[in-house]
Amino acid sequence: MTAITTAYSYIICFILLASFAAKCGAFSTGSKHLTRLAPLHSSSAEVTSSQFTPVFDFTLDDVATKRQSAASFERIDDAIMGGISLSSLRDVPDKDYASWSGVCRTDGGGFCGMRTLPFKDSPLNATGQEGIYLDCNLASDDEAERRIWKFTVRTDSSRGEMVYQSQFDLKQAIEDAKKQHADDNTDVNAEWARVMVPFDKFQLVRGPRLIPDGPPLNVTGGIYQIGMTLSKFVMNVNTTELDNFRPGYFDLRIKRIGFYNCHEDGGSNASVSTRITAVPTTLSKEDAEKRRPLALRLLLPIAKLLFSEQANRRRSAMRILREERKLSRARAIMFGIKYRRGSMGLFKSCAKTAGILSVDILRTAIKNTLKLVLLYPIRLLGATIRTVKKAMGMKVKPSLRE
Repeated sequence: MTAITTAYSYIICFILLASFAAKCGAFSTGSKHLTRLAPLHSSSAEVTSSQFTPVFDFTLDDVATKRQSAASFERIDDAIMGGISLSSLRDVPDKDYASWSGVCRTDGGGFCGMRTLPFKDSPLNATGQEGIYLDCNLASDDEAERRIWKFTVRTDSSRGEMVYQSQFDLKQAIEDAKKQHADDNTDVNAEWARVMVPFDKFQLVRGPRLIPDGPPLNVTGGIYQIGMTLSKFVMNVNTTELDNFRPGYFDLRIKRIGFYNCHEDGGSNASVSTRITAVPTTLSKEDAEKRRPLALRLLLPIAKLLFSEQANRRRSAMRILREERKLSRARAIMFGIKYRRGSMGLFKSCAKTAGILSVDILRTAIKNTLKLVLLYPIRLLGATIRTVKKAMGMKVKPSLRE
């Protein structure tokens, strides 16, 4: 918990400086609402009639659509918190699914995520829809309950940490699918679970924490981002971790992500779906970076310097060498030199180690300077404001450090 709050403290300065830039129309978005329905089975027993509109289709119905759907997402893992988790959504050739897979580690972080790149023309039109659905299969293991699974939705063009999220019970969805396939006398090992998350279950969060009294999700203005997160953090007002969280490798295979709506239909128990007609056009990563405001583009190199994934991994390796192998810092550095010597020679190994140490010293100096000139004064100001609000009987949102 200390590592988490410390990491959040480091990024407070960056967030405050970049928040204005992130709200200045940093990204534009785009997709047309999809129609035309065709049969598809629903796993929901409580719904009499369902209509499903796929937005991203990873099946083999159309190979170009499959590839474009997979290319519409980018990773958003825990490096910003000082973590070393790594994941990606990738197309699997000749298979009727995409694979969201990777390794989630709790050292300094504890989550993996993916989200759509900025839409090119306009936000997704969710008018008349009741929620988001996901057709998936957890291929890596049978312990979905030992992780927190979340859907993420954004209703503005910013890309900050405040979004709408909803947890979903992947384990229950898998069990429901197995039961239904068993009742239908089909192969229980070949079933695909269907997760359905209503829009009214989404809540405003900041990082892993709920924002008390946050406004409800309103999708009438369009959806600017859809994402998913695997996390050790339970959605709560205070930072809360899942007991018995399972770190390590995961592989969630995904067929479709889209919208659904449900209505009474005389007890017909019908379920229909569209065949996707067009994948929402997203910006490339390069174009998205070019559209960022100047202030944000200037601040990002500093953020990358302070929260380098390579530096996080080196720090984790140093911790293992010192805590588990009981090496001193000097001996751990010598171990690194000897390890690299085999591939690059002694001189290059020493030069590379000296460069790494110099960058790490610079990074530490910058962090400490930001603490003194920005972070500590901001904390003092925030604490003063909260104290005054409490004295006046006003509601006070907890700080990220609480």
